Amino acid sequence: MFQIVAAALAAVALTWGIVRFFFGAHKTVSGDMADGEQRATITVQGGYSPAEVTMRAGVPITLTFDRRETGECTSHVVFADLGLDAMLPGNTATEVKLPALKAGEYPFACGMNMVHGLLRVEGEAEVPAADMSAARQLPATTSGTDYAATEQREAEERREEIRRLLRLVVISAVLTLPVFVVMMVHMANHMLIPKWLMNPWWQAILITPVMFVCGAPIHRVGLPALIHRAPDMNSLVSLGTGAAYVYSLLVCAMPWMLPEGSREPYFESVGVVITLVLLGRLLETKAREGTGEAVRGLIKLRPRVVHVVRDGVICSGSEWLNPATYIDTDIDDVHEGDVIVVRGGERVPVDGMVLEGTGSVDESMITGESVPVEKMAGSALTGATMLSKGNLLMRATRVGGDTVLAQIMAIVARAQATKAPVQRLADHIARVFVPVVIIVAVWTFAVWAAFGPSPVLAHALVSAVSVLIIACPCALGLATPLSVTAATGVGATKGVLVASAKALEQACDIGTVVFDKTGTITRGVADTDSMDWAKPSYEHDSIKPGSKEAIATLRKAGIRTVMLSGDKADVAGEIAREVGIDTVIAQVKPDGKAYWIKRLQDERDTKSLVAMVGDGINDAPAIAQADLGFAIGSGTDVAMQSADVTLMSGDLRGVITTINLSHATMRNIRQNLGWAFGYNVIGIPIAAGLLYPFTGWLLSPMIAGLAMALSSVCLVLNANRLNHVRLSNTTVDGRNTPMSAGIIACKPTIIVDENTTLNTGDGNNANNKENSMHHTNMNTAPAGNGETATDPVCGMSVTVGADAITREHDGKTYYFCGDHCAANFAKAPQIFLN
Repeated sequence: MFQIVAAALAAVALTWGIVRFFFGAHKTVSGDMADGEQRATITVQGGYSPAEVTMRAGVPITLTFDRRETGECTSHVVFADLGLDAMLPGNTATEVKLPALKAGEYPFACGMNMVHGLLRVEGEAEVPAADMSAARQLPATTSGTDYAATEQREAEERREEIRRLLRLVVISAVLTLPVFVVMMVHMANHMLIPKWLMNPWWQAILITPVMFVCGAPIHRVGLPALIHRAPDMNSLVSLGTGAAYVYSLLVCAMPWMLPEGSREPYFESVGVVITLVLLGRLLETKAREGTGEAVRGLIKLRPRVVHVVRDGVICSGSEWLNPATYIDTDIDDVHEGDVIVVRGGERVPVDGMVLEGTGSVDESMITGESVPVEKMAGSALTGATMLSKGNLLMRATRVGGDTVLAQIMAIVARAQATKAPVQRLADHIARVFVPVVIIVAVWTFAVWAAFGPSPVLAHALVSAVSVLIIACPCALGLATPLSVTAATGVGATKGVLVASAKALEQACDIGTVVFDKTGTITRGVADTDSMDWAKPSYEHDSIKPGSKEAIATLRKAGIRTVMLSGDKADVAGEIAREVGIDTVIAQVKPDGKAYWIKRLQDERDTKSLVAMVGDGINDAPAIAQADLGFAIGSGTDVAMQSADVTLMSGDLRGVITTINLSHATMRNIRQNLGWAFGYNVIGIPIAAGLLYPFTGWLLSPMIAGLAMALSSVCLVLNANRLNHVRLSNTTVDGRNTPMSAGIIACKPTIIVDENTTLNTGDGNNANNKENSMHHTNMNTAPAGNGETATDPVCGMSVTVGADAITREHDGKTYYFCGDHCAANFAKAPQIFLN
């Protein structure tokens, strides 16, 4: 009874100490003001120190991350709320610059989502909404050149890490193998092993270098992480192997202090666990190279050598093909306005325009479309595309970070720096996971010490160490980021640029797709006989290839399709009937598109999202208002800036590709989360000895180490499967069969936007359920005699009063109909004000 009470009291005391230590208030450091900006230095070694930094609102911020370690875990710092992912080279101080921020909390974490910190911004200083927009759009690097250089540096650091880990694994295995073999043979038949080989001192001599030299990368991170109250997997391994090593030394030096049945050393377990952890880290580091394979493939498309015409002089005829007329220049030395020769079989180095020559260009690496595009004088060229046939003379119009490829890299980098909502639960669990595991290990030791069979101390130690070693918090942190990294890269190669992990997750919940008509469903070519160039007519505008197929596929999958058009009801209705649109809203005013997005949002099911696809400046408010905004890559930059997804080719079948990419990614994430949770939920109780009363089986620390080492590897390999996923643009997630555009039979609902009253066209019965938006007054002022203002996002009238939703910009107050419009305005006010 005394033994039971003593074990329980000790466990309670340790649990109280662990909770108080890990969950007590963290020390907060305030930034220093110098030269108009705030500065703070954060040491990166086994966590962030300090883990919390306080800054003032309205003042630019520079955070210096002094990284004093190497390895994959802390090689990046990610500000998910700002879409910022910065590489932190090993043993180097790196500055991360942030603009003036509004008051609030901005968490940051390592690239593996295991080490966490917090930037707290306090104060009432006003921050222009444009600055906040810039903060959210911060690229990981400033140009394509910088991005490529960063990727190259990261690849070199990863290769060095692989070489170092391989060396340590070999040394550790060579020293551990003799001890391991002797112990295994002795367990099988003790008569086969000479007595001197069982002397624990020679085992200590072999395993001590493994513990302190080969295991140094683990302890250098794990122990400081404990001190910083940010423990990770390395902390658990350090605790487990440290306990087993000290116990084994005690067996060597002072065996009389231990009960007779507990005088067996565990040096072999220490060596095997460290070897397996290093091996697992080696395999994981090699496997993680694959998650960014798609993006690195795009970077490698940039040619290093460019043929620049001497002094920019354009020769007559085909003289420019003469090698004597141009010099070979490094791509980083090309400037806007340079005249460049591109020969058949070469890649276009930068964005530009054809001056002379003809040729076929394969733009699949940018747009995802494999059909070559014919180019001639006046045609636009995109850098990194392949000139498969012919020769071209071009003038550079955009170089460096301004090129389309560089912008793609920046969008992908920002997307990979964001978090999907599905990750929140795993994040919350991961933050308390390690302290909970340590508490479980304490109670495991106490229960075995109180109730376990003889040798009590040995059983208690083995079980507690196994609990510490089998737990894998990294699996929880990695489950989503790995899949997002792989998926956004794959999307980029398919001509689909997803701006955030949230958008990637939401795309599979789209229930309604709203299309702009001109330039989106149709080609956007004005009628040649139009006499008023200020108000061009698009009545005879032809339908884009792929529009019919995309809309048919969406309808087949049960997704509602809506078209917004400024044309008259008969013109818009004819286009809708031809492509198979469900509902047409005709004669929409320029400021009315966001209003109709809505309305559609108000009518939807709670789990069904509304997407908007558009290409022009007048589509930007609607794209921002929608739950998920799609911009046509061939459209305006303003539309692309307000979009969650950009379709580089302009083909509406890219919407199908995006939905399928979302489904594939979410399946992959669910598999990763299922493995991460399942592994820990099942593994930890088994390691604690749950099966011992029924089977007499106790998990060895060596088996626990092997399981832990392979857990993260399984997640990485599963995420890499996304690199080989087949994304159909003719079926939605494989649930429907392709429908021929020729068999579409659709009589669309036609609604006329008359700005004050909304009437039904003659195409449908007024009582049709699609017409539930009837009798709505778009711009009628709310009831009452108070002053009204116009919502700059959706165009609706809003009562000016104390309860109104407002935002400040450039010293002026703007009023909004709801939080959604206000949030979209804050993202990019210049889009709506212009």
